[in-house]
This record gives sequence, structure tokens and C-alpha cells, in this order.
Amino acid sequence: MIYYVDNTRLSDLQTFIYEKNIYACKIACLLESYGLQYDFAEFWVQYENDMPVTAVSKFYGDMTVYATAQTNFDELKEFLMITGFSGILCEREIFPDSYSGIVMEKISANQDFKAEVNPNLNEVYRLLQSCKSDTFEVPYYEDFILDMSHKIRHETALCMGIREGEKLIATAMTVAQSETCAIIGAVATDKNYRYSGYGSQCVNALCHLLSDRKIFIMRDELENENFYKSMGFENKGKFYIKRRKKDDTIL
Repeated sequence: MIYYVDNTRLSDLQTFIYEKNIYACKIACLLESYGLQYDFAEFWVQYENDMPVTAVSKFYGDMTVYATAQTNFDELKEFLMITGFSGILCEREIFPDSYSGIVMEKISANQDFKAEVNPNLNEVYRLLQSCKSDTFEVPYYEDFILDMSHKIRHETALCMGIREGEKLIATAMTVAQSETCAIIGAVATDKNYRYSGYGSQCVNALCHLLSDRKIFIMRDELENENFYKSMGFENKGKFYIKRRKKDDTIL
């Protein structure tokens, strides 16, 4: 059975979220950032034989599934079909036509590089927009600013930046962060300053500050493998994202 998490089931959800796992990290980050009091941040737990076996979160329409060996995927799929999701992230392809990518984990020791901690988010957003591409998506301005500023205040996100004079030319941030794990994303460098190590410097600065945690990234299967391997990341598996389309017939 799958149950909505309220205060009476919170402890069951918390049995998962401190696992050193990329999906548990995203769920933990959402819970630590927003708790149970917001309609746009929701959580569920699946039980088998009265034991919690799966955790699910939903932030607006984006859902994350932390599955275990005991997960009932048939029941989970039926549940997800009625939630009105816009996207589902999981380590397994629950629905056909899902996008797949690679999970990498930081293995080697973290090097100490200098970078500006939590630069102005408006400048960060302008830099991200200038780097937007088919494989580098940027959220809406209001969504980005509100979510990132809220998470930074709650210490569930961290951003690093490099400047050339007054101009922000490179950035990287944790798109999710918990007590045990962090997921680095939104790594971007101004096109006029690329191939000079600024992006690596931002990533390494993040890794150094978060050296007490497991650190992950999620990348496209065909992009950036050597970039992250040069900083001590190794491939650890795949992730799957199902995006709902207007003509989707999964319901």
C-alpha cells in the first residue's frame, strides 16, 4: 500500500532519506527545505508487509522515486499514473519512452579551489540563460530565484562562482543537498571563457566544502564524461526521467 506522509508517517519516510543515494538525497533535500506544510511539496511511502520499502516525493509536478529491492513496481506504476505528474525521476524505467542519463559519483579526494560562495542569484541566472541549449535546460526565473534562495537559507543548496573583474563567468551549484549527500548541477561557463578550467574550479570548490558527503552528478549519456572524470567522478549507473507530453496515453 502507498500512503500519503503526514506527521504520523514522517518517521517512516525518514528511514530512507539519510541513505547515501542520489534519489534519497533529492527527497531529503525537499523535506528539509519545505517540510510537510506546503501543498506543492508532497511525500508518500510504500509499504510491503507493514514495512516501508519505497519513498516518493513531488515538488509541484516533478516526482522522485527512491526504490529498494522490495519495491512493488506494479503498484507504484498505478499510483504514479493518477498523480498528475509532469516528470518522474527513478533509477528504473517505470514508463516507456523515458529519457536516460548517467549517474556519476565523486570517488577521489577533494581538492581545495577558491571560488565565491553563493554569488548573487540574478547574476547566476543570467549566466545560466546565456548557456542554455537543447541539453542544458534552465527553469523559469521566478521558480529558480524563489527555490534557490529558500534552499540556501535552509542550507540545502550551495552555489559557487568565479569572476573576471566584476563579471560572473562561471558557476556550479548543488541542485539537491542533504546531511549525507549532494547532487551537483547547473555547471556553466561564459562562452568567452570556456576551456580555461573555470567550470572545474567551481565544481572542485563545491566538492571541497561538501567533502563530508557523497557527491553525485547526473549527465547526458553522450556529454561531459571526460570533464567529470578529470575531477575524480566515476560512472555509477543510469537514471530515467519520464516527461509527460500533451498526447501521452499512460493514463
